[in-house]
Amino acid sequence: MNQASSYMKWFYRILLLMLFTAMSFLVTRSGYNTAHWMPHNILRELGLNYQQRLWLETHTDIALHLLGAFVLTLLLYAADLLILRKRVTLILATVVSLCVVAEFAQHILGRDVESKDLLLGILGSFMAYLVIHKNKKAKTKTPTVTGQND
Repeated sequence: MNQASSYMKWFYRILLLMLFTAMSFLVTRSGYNTAHWMPHNILRELGLNYQQRLWLETHTDIALHLLGAFVLTLLLYAADLLILRKRVTLILATVVSLCVVAEFAQHILGRDVESKDLLLGILGSFMAYLVIHKNKKAKTKTPTVTGQND
């Protein structure tokens, strides 16, 4: 393993730790509102009316669950942790398990458990699984040499 590859793995591990911390924070909050995260001025400049901006505010959790699980799966793969060792199926099972545990933790903390959130997490992790699997397949495929006429 070269030094640059080692640095990248540590970079991915730090990103993974940051993402996991942020996700844990959001899961354990008794309630969170993403309205203050919205770039209202930019959305207004883009021509979105009030109803469209309101729809975006109320549906940001869709993007958070889908993208969160997607990025978490990719980072677990890229970080090359000793336990998982780039075993894609085990990484997928880990992220799906974390999604289930997060919803269960929300129930214990008194928040609503929504099956939609769980399904979006599973969908996001499965999408990342497909990306990784396709990328691995493309890397292992050897180019075929065709016969050339002289």
